[in-house]
Amino acid sequence: MLRFLPPLFLAVLLCSFFSCKKDPPKLPTIIEGTVVDSKTGEPIPNALIEISNRVPKDIGFDNVSEYSRSDTQGKFSYTVRSDAAYASLFSISAENFAYKRTDSANYKVIMETKNEYSIPLIRSDAVLILYIKNQTGQQNSVYITVNNPTVASEAKSPLYYSPVFNTGEYQYLTLPLVANEYTKIYWSLENFISNQTIPTHRDSVFLLLNDTLNYSIIF
Repeated sequence: MLRFLPPLFLAVLLCSFFSCKKDPPKLPTIIEGTVVDSKTGEPIPNALIEISNRVPKDIGFDNVSEYSRSDTQGKFSYTVRSDAAYASLFSISAENFAYKRTDSANYKVIMETKNEYSIPLIRSDAVLILYIKNQTGQQNSVYITVNNPTVASEAKSPLYYSPVFNTGEYQYLTLPLVANEYTKIYWSLENFISNQTIPTHRDSVFLLLNDTLNYSIIF
């Protein structure tokens, strides 16, 4: 019987029969919140918030990082890319505060809804200045790890440096750290960081509140 119906009417009839409907449009995924001082609760302006978008490609995904900044009240808002399969709040950084590497357990992003967070940052209230001088008579690298417990915990890793220094010149690294805890310094001319070997040299320092400590590494 269907073969005697006009083609257009047949197409409409078949579409109705098989519930031919387009998928509803995706709702936007919004990540917003406030960045605050972990001790005082005061808002932190101009904090940089990094969001990682997982965008499907022919095989696998691309990780695409995009950024938002907090305003004078510490507030930020970001709308996830419409082509992202899912997204994550990756990191938050601000001047005079420890870099924070977030985790999915505490900052889980649920797609197609609004995600709201209060994000505390720990103030860096001491400064370590490393002075490094190359006396080997040749250009060389010195590999350095600085492990300040609170900063390492927030960042999920120690602070790594692998600079190259010219013969006879002093160079320096200024590192904002958290006071009142032992900070360990490791260094070597060998790449112990990548090779996961024991460094040649090690030391520890204790920085008090608002301290600025100078430490020399001569090789």
